Amino acid sequence: MTASDPYANTISGLLRKREEMMEAIAQTREHLAVLSNDLESMDRVLETLGYDGPVKLTARVPRVVLFYRGELRQFLLGHLREHGPSTSRQMAEALVRNEGKDARDRRMMNDVVRRIGKALRQCQDVKLVARTAEKVRGEYVWRALDR
Repeated sequence: MTASDPYANTISGLLRKREEMMEAIAQTREHLAVLSNDLESMDRVLETLGYDGPVKLTARVPRVVLFYRGELRQFLLGHLREHGPSTSRQMAEALVRNEGKDARDRRMMNDVVRRIGKALRQCQDVKLVARTAEKVRGEYVWRALDR
């Protein structure tokens, strides 16, 4: 795009507006995730209390792909090498912070902790990490092994 381009101002304005719209979409998705989590929590409480009135309870949302192949393992090994021994929850909190997600979203956090635990067990099988024999305050502490 050159300064003499007759559409330079229009293109610049459209690109700026596009960026604003993409940011709005990201914020809306984040807000939607929080609302969905809250709504699902309410539905579980209603189900637990035995409510079967006219309110339509929401269907469970399918699993969302959060990591590309090998991405989670790479993050976990890097985190353990850089920060030393950690629990699955500590690593999940660090990951969520790095990704700029809302750590108050309990469903997402529990899902991330569960996936991290599974990934760490797979890493343990191939001797990349080790965990404490006993749980410390309810959680295993993981450490990277030297290779």
